[in-house]
Amino acid sequence: MAKPRFKRLGLFYLIALGCIALSIVVSQILIQTSISRQQDDAHVINVAGRQRMLSQKISKLALIIEHQKGERHQNTVALREALALWKQSHEGLQFGDADLGLSGANSSVIMEMFETISPHYEAIYQGAQDLLTLPAQHDDSTASLRAGYVATILDHEPTFLEGMDKIVFQYDEEAQEKVRELKETEYYLLIISLLIIIVELIFIFRPLATSVRATVLDLMASEESSRKMTRELSKLYEELGKSYQDLEAVNLEPESPSLYASMSARGEFSYLAPRFLHMMEYEETEPPKTFQQLLKSSGYKDDFIKGLMQLLQENKNWTGEIRLITEPGDFCWVETFLIPIAITGEIKMISHDITEFKEAKIRSRELNRERIEKSVKEQQYRSVLILEGQEEERKRLSRELHDGVGQMLSAMKLLLESFAPSSNPMKMRLEDAKSLMKSIIQEVRRVSFNLTPSSLDDFGLVPAIKKFCDEINAVTKAKVEFVNETRFINRLESTIETNLYRIIQESVNNALKYAKATHITVRFSHNINSLNILIEDDGKGFDYDRLGSSGHFEKAGHGIFNMKERTSYIGGSFNLTTELGKGTKIFITLSLDKND
Repeated sequence: MAKPRFKRLGLFYLIALGCIALSIVVSQILIQTSISRQQDDAHVINVAGRQRMLSQKISKLALIIEHQKGERHQNTVALREALALWKQSHEGLQFGDADLGLSGANSSVIMEMFETISPHYEAIYQGAQDLLTLPAQHDDSTASLRAGYVATILDHEPTFLEGMDKIVFQYDEEAQEKVRELKETEYYLLIISLLIIIVELIFIFRPLATSVRATVLDLMASEESSRKMTRELSKLYEELGKSYQDLEAVNLEPESPSLYASMSARGEFSYLAPRFLHMMEYEETEPPKTFQQLLKSSGYKDDFIKGLMQLLQENKNWTGEIRLITEPGDFCWVETFLIPIAITGEIKMISHDITEFKEAKIRSRELNRERIEKSVKEQQYRSVLILEGQEEERKRLSRELHDGVGQMLSAMKLLLESFAPSSNPMKMRLEDAKSLMKSIIQEVRRVSFNLTPSSLDDFGLVPAIKKFCDEINAVTKAKVEFVNETRFINRLESTIETNLYRIIQESVNNALKYAKATHITVRFSHNINSLNILIEDDGKGFDYDRLGSSGHFEKAGHGIFNMKERTSYIGGSFNLTTELGKGTKIFITLSLDKND
């Protein structure tokens, strides 16, 4: 249903994106061309202005040569160089010169101005050339010719200067006209781009927002259904607990405790009671010599045995249930009291057989286990389906936000960044629009990440949790610290990773929203058998027992109950400790044996 709808919106989006891209390309071409032209115009104006200076320099050098002041050779060389540059620049302004960086692309007005001053230019140039060809002698005829050439230069120089002034002003006026044309074009492009944005808002973003809103409502309805299911499951668990309590009330009369054995402080048996020998069926075989051998033959580890003997050697009593293996290989249970006697240095083993009591409990539990567990599994199955459906819906909504809305907003941001208005009010409004667009993009990415982080599927649980903590730190004042003590990098099943991520996400959000915590720590540790997760905060805590007894955690699918359900679903254990004013700790332990 959503696919054709988003396919149609995607087509509109591609058309709008193409228009945006076209406007950006056109805008950049115009701007770059204008910048290049302005640089050329500035250079042309500079060269034209220099022509005025060179004409004045030529007149000055001509007067110096006429009155024979200074070194003649030096003045002649300076005049020749100034005259050559003057001529090259004059011709380059009209017809172009690669060495001077002149294109010669002039308007008809400027070319007419050059034609107007051309006779004066020719007269000055010819007079200066003739002056350079005169010999250095000082007779009257040479002096008369020199004066005539100089007079020609001086007569035509004012008119030439006046004409060059007009040419320079005309160059400047034409450059200003190009800038005005660019501004007008820029405003037209801005209007077109704004129209494109308005069309996108009407035909793309508004339908997209409606679709997202409908998806969110569906998700909320699914969550409400899940809450009802969790309440039913909670009641079923309570019934299961009561049933277990009833079944465990077995009226068996256990035997009275009696002396089963005596041993030395090192565990060597000095006495074994007939009742103990009969229970272990040692009538035809030799019993163990020491207490340590008895425990080891029954499957107890060396470290347990060593610790127990050390405790007894310190004259401390020990009480507990011991499971022993009889000579034929059957199990038997004895509730045991190990009592060191300091005066004699012996250890007394006072016990009584509780094997029948244990077996009766087991038989009683099995009576209704199948029926109750079947109902529980059915409820769990329905709850799992709802959770998985919610995760799929979150993933779909996350993809639509990231790939649809996110990409469209990014394109609009690029469009806004491509504008370069000249007026200050327009610049301020554009900067405000850019800032708003940046905030919207960040918010869309945050919502998309919270719905379903892509790093969870791509890289696993640890990178996703680290990124989640970084995201929280970026938007809140509270400090969320992720500590991966054991460098746990194993990939788990997708369902397990998703549920662990949701549990941690729920815990951190609760600590921020309700506990007002300022520091939250998410800690990973593991051994060969299990992964351990601790979420600890310094918030205000709460009275867990009071709220639990009032049924608070069963109302409306409370977050703590959801976390318990998710933990149970993936086969983990959930434990929460809290106290008013002392923060909250949540412990999650997950067996890794089935995930290897």
